[in-house]
Formats: sequence, C-alpha cells, structure tokens
Amino acid sequence: MKTSISASRYLNIEPSMRTFLLLALTFVAINGSKANKNILEESIEKVNKILHEDKEKIHNRHVKDIFPKGPCSEETICQAAKVLKNTHLNLSLLHRNLFQFAKNTGHGNCNVTATEECTMETFLKKVKKCCQELISKHVK
Repeated sequence: MKTSISASRYLNIEPSMRTFLLLALTFVAINGSKANKNILEESIEKVNKILHEDKEKIHNRHVKDIFPKGPCSEETICQAAKVLKNTHLNLSLLHRNLFQFAKNTGHGNCNVTATEECTMETFLKKVKKCCQELISKHVK
C-alpha cells in the first residue's frame, strides 16, 4: 500500500521537477561508479609501491589467502581489507581504500573464513589482480 502512495506522489510532481530528479539520480550513480574506479586504481598504485619499496617488511610474512579460484568480487575486496587489518598495513591508504570500496559496494561487513595462507607478496599481487578485474568488469 505504501508503494502506491509513493508512486502517486511521484506522479503528482510537476514534469520539470521529475526530470531534474531523474538527472540528479543519474549523476549520483555515474559519479559513484567513477569514485569506485578511482579507489581501485589508487589501490593498484599502492600495491605497486608496497611491492617495490617495502620488500623487507613483507618478506617471509604470511597472511590468510582469501582469494577464490574463480573471479574476484566486491566481497573479496572486503575480505582483503579484513586480512590487512591484522598486518603492518592496518590503517594504511591501501587498507582504507579497500575498505571504502567494500562499503561503497554494500560489502562493508564480511567474514574471513580462509584456512590457507600465502606470502604477503603473493597476497598483494592477488589484490592488484582483483582490483584490475573489478575495474574491467564493472567500470567501463
């Protein structure tokens, strides 16, 4: 019943206002998509920087391997952020970016149930690959 009331209110809005609202919603949706693309691109840059500059810190460190055998997802990014929370990269720009992307896509609350581990270097390379997959999959 409430839906029909909302629909009737929408229909009673003058046409110019209706057009404005549709344009505004489209603008928000497009900008949100661009923001997520920027977050993923910046995350890739941060991974490259860490792999290049922090070799000593990531050498012989092991973390949970949360990456699936198949394609990467927004949920995977959330899990990656959770894994980073328990490392020296907690609260780093990479960690914050991954968590922000997860929140933006509705996956801000996830669980890490992985039992396998991998090296931090392998983990970061998988984060980079996952970000690249998501850019090509969702943001064209």
